[in-house]
Amino acid sequence: MQTMMVQTKIDFKRAYWRNPRFVIFSLLMPIAFYLLFTKVMKQGVMNAAFNRQYMVSMATYSLVLSNTFTLSTLLYNDARDGLVSLIDLSPTSHRTYYGAKLLNLGLINALTIGVIFIVAGISNQIHLVWSSWLLTAGWLWFASIPLCLIGISISFLKDENQIQLVSNLLAFPLAILGGLWWPTEIMPKTARVIGKHLPVYPINHIGQALIAHQPAHLGEYGITLLWAGLLLVIVVYLNHHKRGAMHA
Repeated sequence: MQTMMVQTKIDFKRAYWRNPRFVIFSLLMPIAFYLLFTKVMKQGVMNAAFNRQYMVSMATYSLVLSNTFTLSTLLYNDARDGLVSLIDLSPTSHRTYYGAKLLNLGLINALTIGVIFIVAGISNQIHLVWSSWLLTAGWLWFASIPLCLIGISISFLKDENQIQLVSNLLAFPLAILGGLWWPTEIMPKTARVIGKHLPVYPINHIGQALIAHQPAHLGEYGITLLWAGLLLVIVVYLNHHKRGAMHA
């Protein structure tokens, strides 16, 4: 356990604490969007419900960015720089390395949700009972699993340029079709149908329901679990394929 905690601490400082791209894109950008739409561009008195809903949307957006961009790049860099291979020659086991990655990922996802909730709550005087804060944050944290698996899948690409390209091609369409920037109701019917069956929409929509004390559709939970299962199969396949190529 002590070895795991030491590895987690080292990995956190190297991958996140000293990584300005994570702070800028995964934290500051969603916060800036939130303040822009709820404070700067507001028309008259902004509806309190909108402030709460957009808080959830920007927390979800932060998770999309941190998992598709930051996580995929970190995993690729570790493999490129030989860090994963170096573990075979060190006292640290692969179990400890990946365990530290999972601990850090859970911590970072919780951190991004918490920071955005705090900024939103203070800037717009959002007052909720503790159960609403905890249920919504807990759901977003748990539902980030499919987003994490997307980031892991992207990390198997051959070079960093491909990773950046695919991350952009996935993250921003997922955010738009998922209704994070504007309501899906204003989109064309085809875009609405596609968006509601992608992983980001149900994550965000269930969070919106929880923050408003409204029931969410069971089908949206099902879509989230279905994506988690499908993406897990993809990650296992890609990992198996990569190991096979390395030993060929």
